[in-house]
Amino acid sequence: MARNSTDIEAVAIPSQAMVDKEIGIKGEIADEGYELFEDSAPTPITEEQSVAVRNKIDRHLLPLMCALYGLNYVDKVAMGYAVLFNFRQDLGLVGTDYSWASSMFYFGYLAAQYPANYILQRYQTARILSISVITWGILMLAHLGLRNFGGLLAVRFLLGVAESAVTPGFVLYTSMWYTRKEQVMRTMLWAAMQGCFSIVTSLLSYGLGHITNTALKPWMYIFLVLGLLSIIVGVLWLFTMPQTPNKASFLTPEERVIAVQRVAGNMMGIKGYQWKSYQIWHSIIDPKTWLVLAFVLFTQLPNGGLSSFGSLVISGLGFSSFGTLLIGLPSSVVSAGSMIVWGTFSLKYGNLRTWGMIVPLLPAIAGIAAVYGTMDTGANKYGRVVAYWLINSYAVTWPFVLTIVGQNVAGHTKRAFTNTMLLMIFAAGNIAGPFLFRTQDAPGYVLAIAAILVCFCLALLSAIALRFYMVRENKKRDRVYGAVDTSEAIVDGMRTGMHDKTDRENTDFRYVL
Repeated sequence: MARNSTDIEAVAIPSQAMVDKEIGIKGEIADEGYELFEDSAPTPITEEQSVAVRNKIDRHLLPLMCALYGLNYVDKVAMGYAVLFNFRQDLGLVGTDYSWASSMFYFGYLAAQYPANYILQRYQTARILSISVITWGILMLAHLGLRNFGGLLAVRFLLGVAESAVTPGFVLYTSMWYTRKEQVMRTMLWAAMQGCFSIVTSLLSYGLGHITNTALKPWMYIFLVLGLLSIIVGVLWLFTMPQTPNKASFLTPEERVIAVQRVAGNMMGIKGYQWKSYQIWHSIIDPKTWLVLAFVLFTQLPNGGLSSFGSLVISGLGFSSFGTLLIGLPSSVVSAGSMIVWGTFSLKYGNLRTWGMIVPLLPAIAGIAAVYGTMDTGANKYGRVVAYWLINSYAVTWPFVLTIVGQNVAGHTKRAFTNTMLLMIFAAGNIAGPFLFRTQDAPGYVLAIAAILVCFCLALLSAIALRFYMVRENKKRDRVYGAVDTSEAIVDGMRTGMHDKTDRENTDFRYVL
């Protein structure tokens, strides 16, 4: 049976002249790490060397990556905590004002997606991420000066702009340091910080909400603490996070060679700075692109509503403000725990990416169906809240979607453009989502719950279709081009990836499922 190209850790590298002749890339501008990659030929690397370097990269990168992504999530949903402590009343929000304020973040996020991905492609990723987190930390502090609806809209829009580079930047940054097999667990780890930080922030908000008789209102302390933490993390990123493996000061020269060769095995290069417009067309005509976009739309419409109104849904089940904060904690446990479990399974068994989009939707569908089916039945509120907790299992699908793009879309411009479209749909879904929760439907929000159930079912169908397409495409490539089961074929694919070719152009590229 042919070996998957992503599982090869040590290869013998043939002569440059021979490969240039075979795959026709002579004279093209190569990747950031290409020179180091070629200078190290034909030195093989062992699995022990690869693991040692990977562990060193983990120790240096993952703590701050997790901190930044966790703060990124709780900062944008902080208004959902603040609303429990007279936030709407103090700013004079009425009618759909709160829904518009929730959605305005994603208008900024949507508007900034194309320039954000273009900048990430052309400039240093770590530097852009550090500037982004410092900027949004300042904007979080700006919430303390808000006095009306207009000011809130302006700050939320700018916050969306500031955070627009984070998710595509993390996908890109992770792919620069880890093999395709390793990326799943690392993506799960930093994505799991959404749930972990939600737990901490809920408890923090619970404590801050008890602060009274001071110059600041209770909800203001939430934005103050999160804003200061964001700025601190941004400064640490600016001075400690390396740009690329070949420039990492925490690695020895020998370890940098190993780090570059490890990532070269992804057949996607490390970091290129050219913007190749033809790759945009490769993204548009790729069926994977549209299946992924459909999945994102049908999961983010529910996400937009649940992120902003989840606490109000729980409150509507019959719980007080402080009780709602505590009762909502298990939802975050389900989210974070699911990501860790699925990441571990993927690391052990591999190729669970599309299954990670399919299976977690099943308990989410069961949970939302139970909440919908027990409306106006007098069902026990604790039983209904357990069903509500299950809904959050869908959260694990988001990092799996990111790994599909990060690991199965080759070509730096193609991946950047695909990320742009993905995150524009992400933003559009989160803009529209809160408006499913109409004021006249409170506290049960029957229309929103029914719409979420339908969306989850459509997302499930999209994920199944995506898996089927990639399985069929891999079999077709093996039939037409031959299986990638020799060192020569693997290195051909590595070098082609180092010259920024798309998965459509690189005939040695195979999709991971």
